[in-house]
Amino acid sequence: MTNKREMVHVYLTLEEKERISEEATKLGISVSAYIKVMLFSEK
Repeated sequence: MTNKREMVHVYLTLEEKERISEEATKLGISVSAYIKVMLFSEK
């Protein structure tokens, strides 16, 4: 397994972007960290 990081581009509406940013801010984490938590956390 490699630790090389890759960038992913995602198109969002302004409303989607604002919602993600607001949620990340509430948690005190970056937008990238928020997206990773939402994608990879076990529910």
